[in-house]
Amino acid sequence: MFTKVRHILGKLFLSGASFFWASCDSGTSADKPSTFIDIDQELAKINQPDTTGLIGQCISAASYCNNVTNHNAYYFHAATASGIALEKIDTLLNANKISQAKYDCLKKSIQIENIPLPLYGVSPCYEIDPLLGSFDEDDSLLTEYFKTHEKETQIAYQNFLKEYNLTECNPSAHKVFINNQYINAILEKDQYERQTIRSKLEIINEKFDKCDM
Repeated sequence: MFTKVRHILGKLFLSGASFFWASCDSGTSADKPSTFIDIDQELAKINQPDTTGLIGQCISAASYCNNVTNHNAYYFHAATASGIALEKIDTLLNANKISQAKYDCLKKSIQIENIPLPLYGVSPCYEIDPLLGSFDEDDSLLTEYFKTHEKETQIAYQNFLKEYNLTECNPSAHKVFINNQYINAILEKDQYERQTIRSKLEIINEKFDKCDM
């Protein structure tokens, strides 16, 4: 009889303990910071680069250069992250889910992340652009400039071919074959974009609860 009673009391104790810990867990969850932006969901919206059948295709050296270099990429991606956050707070404000004061606080924080695109810094593709017809043929000043710098641009172009181990498919039109280096570069660019956007959105998420008013 005593053993049976002790068994019943033991079960009651365990049930009470379970309830106690469940209550504590609920409180802990409620205290966790809310997620302002679902970062994984936003990153899932970015299309993965499709590299199917690209090897061996013939493209302009200008396109090749622009696709494998990351000139000012950081600023573009940071601006993308800010755009995502700004759209989010606009939606929340219009749905009356945040106050105007919190909206203003968040917007101020987000704008800090929206770094202006610098007006300085020459693209690494610039030196080969003149050879690729990226200027207006009717612009006599530019045409004359590129003629006087023909030797320098030709050297830059040849160095570009060597750097990326390129084979020309149409030398007169300055077109090259897509190679494995091109594929690897655009895949790396995709990862860099995602990493930059993620890091910026994580910072913005941290600021969300700090703007409670």
